[in-house]
Amino acid sequence: MQLIDRGREPTPEELATDARRIFGILRSGGVGIIPFDVSYAIFAHTARAVERIYEIKNRSSAKPNGVIGNWDIFQELIDASQADRDLVSCVIRDHDLPLSVVGPYRADHDFLRTTEFGALRRSTKGPTMDLLLNAGALHGALARMSLDAATPLMGSSANRSLTGNKFALRDIEDEVLAQSDIGVDYGRCRYANEHLVGSTILEMGTRRVLRFGCCYEQIQQILKKEFALDLPDRPTSGPMSLV
Repeated sequence: MQLIDRGREPTPEELATDARRIFGILRSGGVGIIPFDVSYAIFAHTARAVERIYEIKNRSSAKPNGVIGNWDIFQELIDASQADRDLVSCVIRDHDLPLSVVGPYRADHDFLRTTEFGALRRSTKGPTMDLLLNAGALHGALARMSLDAATPLMGSSANRSLTGNKFALRDIEDEVLAQSDIGVDYGRCRYANEHLVGSTILEMGTRRVLRFGCCYEQIQQILKKEFALDLPDRPTSGPMSLV
């Protein structure tokens, strides 16, 4: 595995260099372990590389991957009401918090033109797609490159399935690291948490919480204040994710 070993937050110049290197490897068929603010993640682009993620993680084929997104990708790709767009904008733009959204996607959109069927099949569920939004500077750089090149990046948390999200590269299982093509160490993730969960996931339309993730209580309070939306409290026992 190639390693970018910074062990800290990179400078803007370092981040730009790292993003280009990561994107080039993923675009050409590699699998990469990437530090996002919400957790370390494992992502790819091609159908074979996406399948490798499932093999590396021992992930159930019933669970779809997420897709790296940003505000522009969300606006163009996800079929959401204006009310849902306002809600998402409030969380990720006005309050600068990470959020994953699940909603119907536009299968004929130009953004998906380079996506192989196998990769898309693993990264959608019926007519819906899960976009990870606003998960840090490196995530944002990769999202912009992804949109510009019409090269969606798809993946999941960087860990063996059902072991909880990892917030430092050193905590990721050796077998996951060994089977990846590039790994990036930026130290501990910004939103590391005791629940070992990544981003909060909200379903468009129903406003149903699909995962009680990081920053959930902040998002809950914001949506109650700004939209009079009463989301349930984080469960104190049982699963925190419905996906």
